[in-house]
Amino acid sequence: MPYTKIVVGLLLSFVVGIACRLTHIPVPSPPVLSGALLVLMMSTGYWLVDRYCQLRAADNKDLCAGHAIEKK
Repeated sequence: MPYTKIVVGLLLSFVVGIACRLTHIPVPSPPVLSGALLVLMMSTGYWLVDRYCQLRAADNKDLCAGHAIEKK
């Protein structure tokens, strides 16, 4: 499933938010809209770069000689 990281990240963020609220610990992010947008944009950037690197690796796979131990 290609979106597993995103789903797990969202679930983890909700769990951390709930735990912080129930235990009265300050949330580890700025409590303003700009802080939430910053976290969203950082997560989106990470995801986009990850996707780009996967596509680039797939495009160049035929140029790679592979691992020396691999059987062909």
